[in-house]
Amino acid sequence: MNRASLSSLAASGLIAAATLLSGPVLAQAVDPNQPQNNGSMAASQTVPPGEVAPGQDPHTATLNAGVGNRIQSANAVNAANQAQYQSDLDAYDTAMRAHNRRVAQQDVRYARQKRAYADAMAAWRMQALACQNGHKAACDAPTPQPSDFY
Repeated sequence: MNRASLSSLAASGLIAAATLLSGPVLAQAVDPNQPQNNGSMAASQTVPPGEVAPGQDPHTATLNAGVGNRIQSANAVNAANQAQYQSDLDAYDTAMRAHNRRVAQQDVRYARQKRAYADAMAAWRMQALACQNGHKAACDAPTPQPSDFY
């Protein structure tokens, strides 16, 4: 063969390949998420849960059932965890309300004690001044106690 005939064959081969590639694709795309129907009656029937479809590997069916059971178990655990979490939040809110009540009561008591101490000190200063001014009864009187002003 001469050089011209070889390049002519190569060119025609490339043209033929290009024609094949540019033509419509005859094979259809297969969706792996859809059940495949090979035309048999068994492939078009629905199979109840727990049963193996004709032509399906029993080991695969067992594995799929196990995965489904683990998913249901995980969902149940998640629901229980969420319920416990909500219970913990509610318990915290209850404890904080009780704590805040005790703090508020303590604040009221502290303010009352502070006022009683200040009133007792004011009474003591007046008593001391009266004693310094010569009032014997003021000198003999007991020291004012904050509990008397409470």
